[in-house]
Amino acid sequence: MRRFVFAAALLAVATVGFHTFLSASLGAARDAKAATFAERFAPAAELMAKHQ
Repeated sequence: MRRFVFAAALLAVATVGFHTFLSASLGAARDAKAATFAERFAPAAELMAKHQ
């Protein structure tokens, strides 16, 4: 019986931790600003211009 209680408590803690991690990840993804094409590829464009 003690083993069952320990397993149930461990499962509850793991579930809460996973839920917290997932919520934080989704919140960060929602708040992140999408980079424009120019912002994403500006360093590569500068290198290509110097290379020519």
